[in-house]
Amino acid sequence: MKKYFILCLAFILLACAAPATENAPVEEFTAPPATAAATDVPTTMPEPRSFFTVFGDEPIVSKGNSGTWDDRYTDPGAVVFYDGVFHMFRNGFRGFPAASQVGYVTSSDGYTWTKQGDEPVFETKDVAYAKIAMYASSALVEDDGTWVIYFYTWDSSSFPSSSVIGRATATDPKGPWVADAAPIFLPGASGEWDAQQVLAPHVIKKTDGYVMYYSGTNRAGTQQIGMATSNDGIVWKKYNDPATNETPYLESDPVLQPAESGLWDGNWVHQPRVFETAQGWVMFYRGTKDESESSMALGLATSDDGIHWSRSALNPVFLPEEILKSKQFWFHSGVLVNDTYFILLEGDINQKTQIYLATYEGEIAK
Repeated sequence: MKKYFILCLAFILLACAAPATENAPVEEFTAPPATAAATDVPTTMPEPRSFFTVFGDEPIVSKGNSGTWDDRYTDPGAVVFYDGVFHMFRNGFRGFPAASQVGYVTSSDGYTWTKQGDEPVFETKDVAYAKIAMYASSALVEDDGTWVIYFYTWDSSSFPSSSVIGRATATDPKGPWVADAAPIFLPGASGEWDAQQVLAPHVIKKTDGYVMYYSGTNRAGTQQIGMATSNDGIVWKKYNDPATNETPYLESDPVLQPAESGLWDGNWVHQPRVFETAQGWVMFYRGTKDESESSMALGLATSDDGIHWSRSALNPVFLPEEILKSKQFWFHSGVLVNDTYFILLEGDINQKTQIYLATYEGEIAK
């Protein structure tokens, strides 16, 4: 069974928009004058467009050929736009749970992508504390030119697995990549909302430090979205609401929790992909209604401060069937370039996954 079906359906298994009060764009229609001939009147109203525009029917990045390290599954992992080029550090793997490797792909426009070599540039075996697998999830480039990948591990075959967040650096995106000797971010204490897993990080570099959004899982497997801050990108402090002083929110607090039971995201929320814009903060996240593989969808939330979030009235903004022949999608990543949100999704067709693209162009306002 596919990694993220177990990863999101078992934990379940596992990151454009418009403001919550703004409608998705629709085709313009002006009613004809009352004196117009009947033949001038449209017979049907135009259908509203989907929130996102899906780019074509084919994947933008394909899995590998038979017998290769990525011949069954590949997801978009970590994406960064740097020096006029899109850089993707994609995960490739042949089963779950099983070792995952990271391949390097680039694009000049975000639509047409080229694999940079057939071999991975970073592998699970390069992380001493990754017991089964590690998955790239976020990337950035420091001011001194150092490339950074933030990843999470998968450490057992039981449900839910244990996992931690780590960091690797390189002087060149093709490597060699060197993982820090120890994880940089750990689950909470026993009984806390994130006591079992911390995973799917998205790290944002700001002028005064770093912000991380991540998925946190309790011992029952319920996922919520947390936030942490750091001065150096290595030592992190989880967001802790002083108004909550009892377990499971004694040590820290989620910034986005599941909605009311029965709603499309009333089961779990996870995989945050967050962007700071001139109009405020924007988050795309994956939500599930229940434990069925057909309940997954992407949602949109906005915030003034990056801590207190409001769900969009347009939710959900992306459904699995928007990818031709797909009944589910698993991991997603994203990048904002020149007012266009590029959301990359791991579409699943016949239990094999490849990477598809959906875009949204325009200002994001509350």
